Amino acid sequence: MSGGAAAAQPAFSGGRWLLLSDIHFDPYADPLLVRDLAAAPAREWGSILARGAAVPSRYGADTNYALLESTLAAMRRAEPDPPVVVVAGDFLAHEFPETFRTLSPGASERAYDAFVDGTIAFLALELGRSFPRAQFVVTVGNNDGYCGDYRSTPDSPFLAHMALALGPLVDRNGAAPDFARTFPAGGYYTATLPTRLPLKVVSVNSVLWSVLYDNACGVQGTDPGAAELVWLKTAAVPPPGGNRWFLMHIPPTMDAYDSQRSRLPIGFLQDRPSAAFLDIAFGAARTTAALVAGHTHHPSFPVFVRGDAAFPGIVLPSISPVQGNNPAFVAADVDAAGTIVGASTYALYLSAATPAWNREYDVRSAYGIDTLDARSLQGLTARLDSDRVLRASFSAYYPSFSLYGGIDPAAWPWYGCANDRLAAAAYMACVNGGSQ
Repeated sequence: MSGGAAAAQPAFSGGRWLLLSDIHFDPYADPLLVRDLAAAPAREWGSILARGAAVPSRYGADTNYALLESTLAAMRRAEPDPPVVVVAGDFLAHEFPETFRTLSPGASERAYDAFVDGTIAFLALELGRSFPRAQFVVTVGNNDGYCGDYRSTPDSPFLAHMALALGPLVDRNGAAPDFARTFPAGGYYTATLPTRLPLKVVSVNSVLWSVLYDNACGVQGTDPGAAELVWLKTAAVPPPGGNRWFLMHIPPTMDAYDSQRSRLPIGFLQDRPSAAFLDIAFGAARTTAALVAGHTHHPSFPVFVRGDAAFPGIVLPSISPVQGNNPAFVAADVDAAGTIVGASTYALYLSAATPAWNREYDVRSAYGIDTLDARSLQGLTARLDSDRVLRASFSAYYPSFSLYGGIDPAAWPWYGCANDRLAAAAYMACVNGGSQ
């Protein structure tokens, strides 16, 4: 852990990109402002929200306006002019519809939908104002929608309105020509990212594949996840002579937390769509420079291995401190081919007398690796299994140096085995044989 500004970094042909996830913005943090927000256009929300508390959210709460603005300012200090900003889903706070109905009794469904749209539009304006030249890459989280948690709805007004709000950021310089068409259809799209060699990002809506997914507000009898996989088979084809990134909110890994609690192997995604996605990904594994996800609110570096094929992953920390973690984001150095060749995590230490953002760690100093490629992450996984000191560092970084939400050393096999075991049987075999 180190404080202060980041050390000077060499230039990379891809540049320094900013990656964040799980903003979970809470416009209800000051209930007295909700009525004014509901009556105002998104461009006026900032002046209204500024009347609320000037102190960032505390542990156990989602992101208030003060924390949002603090985060954006810290990101600008880390990289004032990033070529790319990645947002890995969950723009909206937890229990968004329930809180609205509590604070606005008797309000119509139309009024609720408009408040959701206003929240997304406000976030789009704040992101665009903070980084007016960046190309944004976004994905849908399980809390993002009108219908409720894990109820992402294809062909919905929510996705259409989200596409309108975020389209100017995602399709900058014509980088995502299919965004306006495919994002409203199901929350997925492709874009070209600014590297010297061709780099495609394939942004998928993995909520449709979640073990908790419920198509409650969609067309009954349909399978939106299967329809997405049909699209993906063509969309995921790597660009000629180039590579690709996959972006999703929920990662295609085992759920270490729920597995450890239940003592059973629990994956984040349903078996069939997860296997189908991985079939596509492994079909051209050598061209996959990164799989980026969020959802867990804690950072990890999974590596996806099948036989001789492998590709690297990064699961991002969250901005929301709702799980007792410190808010955090990642600044990643990306090379000409789209490989992450350096990554620094910045965190806001909420327990300090005066909370301040710090450059928490970089992967070289913390883990002895420079490049987040499959070979390096396989080596990191092996060293974590055998090195108690390194595991202790990983466990401290897991909640971004919060005193809450770390990994119990006795539970390590559940977390360590999730880094590279994708199937339930292999995962449990690893846990039961588990290295301490």
